[in-house]
Amino acid sequence: MDGLATKLESLAKEAGASIAAWLAAVDWAQVGFSLAGILMVFAFRRVLTGAAIWLTRCIGDAIGVEISETVEKAIKPAIRVLIVSLAVYLGLHSLGLPTKIAATAERLVISVAIVAMFSAGYSLSVPLAALLRPYRTAQTQIQVDWTVRLAKIAVVFIGIAAVLRVWGIDIGPVLTGMGLAGAAVALAAQDLFKNLIGGMSNISEKRFQVGDWIRLEGVIEGIVLNVDFRSTLVKRFDMAPVYVPNADLANAALINFSRMPHRRIYWTIKVVYTTTTSQLAQICNAIEQYIDASGDFVPASDASRFVRVDSFGDSSIDILVYCFTRSAAYADFMEVKEKLVLNIKDTVERSGTSFAFPSQSIYVEAAPDVWSGRNVPDQTVDVARETQTK
Repeated sequence: MDGLATKLESLAKEAGASIAAWLAAVDWAQVGFSLAGILMVFAFRRVLTGAAIWLTRCIGDAIGVEISETVEKAIKPAIRVLIVSLAVYLGLHSLGLPTKIAATAERLVISVAIVAMFSAGYSLSVPLAALLRPYRTAQTQIQVDWTVRLAKIAVVFIGIAAVLRVWGIDIGPVLTGMGLAGAAVALAAQDLFKNLIGGMSNISEKRFQVGDWIRLEGVIEGIVLNVDFRSTLVKRFDMAPVYVPNADLANAALINFSRMPHRRIYWTIKVVYTTTTSQLAQICNAIEQYIDASGDFVPASDASRFVRVDSFGDSSIDILVYCFTRSAAYADFMEVKEKLVLNIKDTVERSGTSFAFPSQSIYVEAAPDVWSGRNVPDQTVDVARETQTK
């Protein structure tokens, strides 16, 4: 501490001596002229900024590039700061300040100018997003959003590196010297990096897009709202938002229902055992004719379709109905399914038979009548159980 205090005291004395020598030899007329120039530029900075914007627009028109109002709004503050910084920089050169003081002041001015430039670059992310809007479809929305975010991060990183470079600090050795600290940070933030890589993997593989209906078994089912660097926002069907780590979505089996070209109907229609073979054939033919004529279902030539007597059930003859709807939208699917249910019910009733419901027959063995000395005949008891289906 004593050594540092001594060094600071020595630097202060050296700076004081330099300033005293400069004050003794300074041309005050030149100083007044420089300060007047700086104040004049500062006073007319808005006018000069407007002129610079006009010149930029003219150059853009000459080369066929249209400068939008959004771009002008983004770069206007930076141009204003750059104009004032240029005036201060030129004024410092004309003042003839001591070498070290002049160098420090110039670095400060250049740093301010660099910050202004990269601030404009950061603000241009809004026009960049607007420029990419024609490419921002349902399939590319996530990629476009991440491109804008990565552009912002790149602008900030390069801006910091440029400012450090002005002050003679090379960012390369700094990063190398931070190796141990970086390893510790990486170890502590390994989940963050894992989720970041997982998010990039989801984007590159196009596993889902914003608006897709996805299901992660045992974790979440809902609609994708947003994909961030660490997590993906999924809205459940009860409207509750859930933030799922990107690594979980990247490493697990994920079902994307929005990618289905069609929806499947896979039903078993149960009719009573008293149904005749002609009635069974009539039911199957009527159902298949309805599926063909309705226009709501995929043709048999494009997707599998079966309307067949399938098996003998415990208490019914089972008819398999297997087909695909044209629309994958859930609301359309429910409407088509309802129409098919009503048609099947009407078909079964018109055929003269009825639907079966689960039932069991209980046989009671003969037992001697101890009082009368005769046997009790076998008895059959029919027990019917109705079930409800969702």
